[in-house]
Amino acid sequence: MATRVFADDELARLRGFPEINKEELIRFFNLTPADVGFIDPGRGRSPKDRLGLAVQLCTPPSEGAE
Repeated sequence: MATRVFADDELARLRGFPEINKEELIRFFNLTPADVGFIDPGRGRSPKDRLGLAVQLCTPPSEGAE
C-alpha cells in the first residue's frame, strides 16, 4: 500500500530550482578559501570525496532552512 508523503505543490517545489539573483549565484556556487581548505586532499580525502563535499557546499539551502 503506497502512501503519499508530499502534497502536489510540495512535490513541484522540491523538483524545481529556486530563482536566484547574481549575488546569490556568486555566494552559493563559489567555494570560499575556508571551503577549499576543508576539502583539501592533504586531509586524506579521495577525489570522489572532495567532489562530493564541493557539491554539498555549493548547494543552496532549501527554503526555510536559513
